[in-house]
Amino acid sequence: MRLFVAVDVDEEVRKKIDPLLLRLSKIQGLKAVERENLHVTLMFLGEVNELRVGEIKSALERVKFSPFKINLKGVGKFPERGDARVIWIGVERDEELRELAEKVYSELKKLGFKRDKDFVAHLTVARLKKRNREVEKVIEEFRNVEFGEMLVKDFRLKQSILKPTGPIYKDVHVFEGSS
Repeated sequence: MRLFVAVDVDEEVRKKIDPLLLRLSKIQGLKAVERENLHVTLMFLGEVNELRVGEIKSALERVKFSPFKINLKGVGKFPERGDARVIWIGVERDEELRELAEKVYSELKKLGFKRDKDFVAHLTVARLKKRNREVEKVIEEFRNVEFGEMLVKDFRLKQSILKPTGPIYKDVHVFEGSS
């Protein structure tokens, strides 16, 4: 099964992201993320044998954190230079989120998992298959938009089921913060 660890975006913030998703969904060659799939990935695990889920859950239960707030603001792209491949919303006040990602990584690397890339706090909203000039206009239009503040009170081990219409994400386990 294909697994990753993430923080889901709350409903209030999703509502504020809707206008951006609507604009992006009209661009040819671009696949906007479905609103119910909006999340910040803390760590991608990839294909994992189902028999390992128990040990992964045990490792993630050792991750302790207190709930904290993050701010979602602005739109950008990866790579920063050249043609966009990924469109994202930025995360401000991300120190505690980076700390949470580091704790997740610290526990999972004991099980042999490696990061595919360094953690950069962001929320992917679309992926591009081919170059499109319209994308730059949308990025510019939403560059400084405030999408709101949300409380991070849990993180999730999620399964990604790939379908021709796009991925379906299922919670495998939810890990609550403690106050």
